[in-house]
Amino acid sequence: MRTPLLIAVLLATSPARAQTFTAALDTAMIRIGEQAVLTLTYRTTRPISSSLIWPTVNDTLERHVEVAERGKVDSLTSNGEELLQQRFAITSFDSGVWVIPSFVVTDGEMRMETRPMVLDVRGVEVDVSKGPRPMKPRYEVPFSLWSWIKAHRTPIGLGLIALAAIAGILLLLSRKRSTVQEEPAPAPLEPIHVRFTRALKELEAQRLWQQGDHKAYHSQVTDLVRGYIEERYRVPALESTTDELLNELRVSALPADERIQLENMLRVSDLVKFAKARPTPSENEQLMAGALRFITVTAPSPNDRPHEA
Repeated sequence: MRTPLLIAVLLATSPARAQTFTAALDTAMIRIGEQAVLTLTYRTTRPISSSLIWPTVNDTLERHVEVAERGKVDSLTSNGEELLQQRFAITSFDSGVWVIPSFVVTDGEMRMETRPMVLDVRGVEVDVSKGPRPMKPRYEVPFSLWSWIKAHRTPIGLGLIALAAIAGILLLLSRKRSTVQEEPAPAPLEPIHVRFTRALKELEAQRLWQQGDHKAYHSQVTDLVRGYIEERYRVPALESTTDELLNELRVSALPADERIQLENMLRVSDLVKFAKARPTPSENEQLMAGALRFITVTAPSPNDRPHEA
């Protein structure tokens, strides 16, 4: 019975060996502010498919772990295998044991996911038993005017050129003082609902969520809505949390039903931005539609005082 079982195991595992996707750290322990190298590697014994989707790595891997530098995705060949590899320099400024989540690569119906990794971030040890060290005496460098001029000749030369240019401009202006030119009338202020609607349309054209950047999409849509509210209702919307903003709007001219719609929109975006929820395509589309509708419904009337851009 062992021979059939062994053959079954080999047949079950052979596709997995045809392609692998791994994530590795060059060290599992760093001190605060130090960096570790995270490497994502995809190996296959077959030609790499053009439909393969490489994972999008955000600037923050985990609330306490940040990406300091990112390399490009390299294509390599080693021992008859095709490789895709990307390296990241990651760091943390909070001590503790942090879990780096899984990374996913897909190719059609094939989906491969790495294992979560643990990064141990430790503080800097200070030996307080030795006490403070004495201050070193200050070393006085002898001053030489000529040496200073030679060391700073470039900024000095640029400064002299700038002074000459300013003097020339002032001279030209003084000669034209007698010529009185009529200033053109200022351009009419653009209504805020027109300005923010145009900004939302431009953001929609960037297709951020279609490219997998859900967090940036939700952040920028809600930032534009908050900016509109700040100018329309004169409340500190951009610097307030969602709860603080909703409390401010309770005593504003915003209708209650619109405040409820706004709360639903902001709550969903908070989940995407801070809890790393993954919205559906319809939720992404509803966010943009809701933002445009909110601005249209609450647009100021022509009799309202205009706000400057």
